[in-house]
Amino acid sequence: MQPTESETDMDRHNTFHTQTTYALVRIDWGIVMGIGLALLFMHWHDIRWGRFTYAFLFPDVIATFPGLYIYYGKRTGQHRSIPHSIHFLYNVGHSFLGVTVICALWWLAAGSLEWAMLAFPIHLGGDRSIFGNIYKPFGTAFEAVRHDAFARFEKEYKMAGRW
Repeated sequence: MQPTESETDMDRHNTFHTQTTYALVRIDWGIVMGIGLALLFMHWHDIRWGRFTYAFLFPDVIATFPGLYIYYGKRTGQHRSIPHSIHFLYNVGHSFLGVTVICALWWLAAGSLEWAMLAFPIHLGGDRSIFGNIYKPFGTAFEAVRHDAFARFEKEYKMAGRW
């Protein structure tokens, strides 16, 4: 008997986390951050700290800070909608796609990569493992606010004994 499509893939149809799978994702990112920190300490004297600081702050400067400004300074209400461009910038700036582009541009401008670039995986790992910040879905608040539709889903899912 042939397996059905849903039996052969991991689960692309249910793209949500339970508390357990979310904790596992955070642990994985903690490992990424830990490896970055270990390399940072191993190459402590080779790091250009000004560049490291710039690289570490860059993802937040391009989207987090503008998003927080709009969210808290310009909007009211629980879900305080913000422009989709801010979500997009946050997601790109906090992804390995964005980090790869930034590092490639850095490499082209400087002629080489350097240990200061460890700031990127340390930043991403810290955001995801310590703070639990994954990507920001469009249509949700910029800050962590439980979406009403997800709360209903979560309640139904728990009542079915699947949590």
